[in-house]
Amino acid sequence: MEKQNSPTRSVERALRILECFLDKKEMILLEIAERTGLSSSTALRILNALQEHDFVIKNPQTKKYHLGSKIGWLAEMIPSESYDELKRAAYPFMVSLNEKWNEDIHLFVPDGNSKLCIETVDSTRELRQVIRVGSRHDLLRGAAGKVILSYMTPEERRKVLGDTAAEDRTYELVREKGYALSMGEREEGLCGLASPIMDKNGRLSATISMSGAMARFVNSLEEKEAEIIRVGKEISARWQSR
Repeated sequence: MEKQNSPTRSVERALRILECFLDKKEMILLEIAERTGLSSSTALRILNALQEHDFVIKNPQTKKYHLGSKIGWLAEMIPSESYDELKRAAYPFMVSLNEKWNEDIHLFVPDGNSKLCIETVDSTRELRQVIRVGSRHDLLRGAAGKVILSYMTPEERRKVLGDTAAEDRTYELVREKGYALSMGEREEGLCGLASPIMDKNGRLSATISMSGAMARFVNSLEEKEAEIIRVGKEISARWQSR
């Protein structure tokens, strides 16, 4: 039985190692072992196999591992059609927000314990938050993450946040107000607002966010809050009528 399960267990361990890089770009062997619960020797053996096939690369100077080119090639082969309609529904509103405020506008969808950026309209300002399409980010910081967490069940939030934080009144308030606010959570000096985009069944499909320098946001915060709520509702209406 041990021999029959061994290949499956090896694959599961390799996947656990790759998943470590969802929220951190580079790690040394010890950190990877700690994150996966594997011994250092087992983690090293699997990392060596992944490195042979260009799934991970080890920096010889820093001794840190990062994802290899093979991951990028596979990612490019993932069909994006599932998000095309959603992006078409949201994009005109994203452009309108950007033209009015010249701030970064992002469209995120839930992706397991992360949020995935599927569309962006960039600000031309020097101080801004650079987020690229296709990048994944954790849910623990930022306005978009708060929105996604707010529409999870307590059980789902508990897996991400732990028992105490899962019941936080913050998430109930986000649903009541229709938006989330982030002040310097992802990067010092930056502020973000986000609102939900709901499907016809009342489920969260995505979240639209606007981010920029905190000083600019504070001066027009109430207007931006009203704007992000309105845009979220209008995109939801267009998305639901497809």
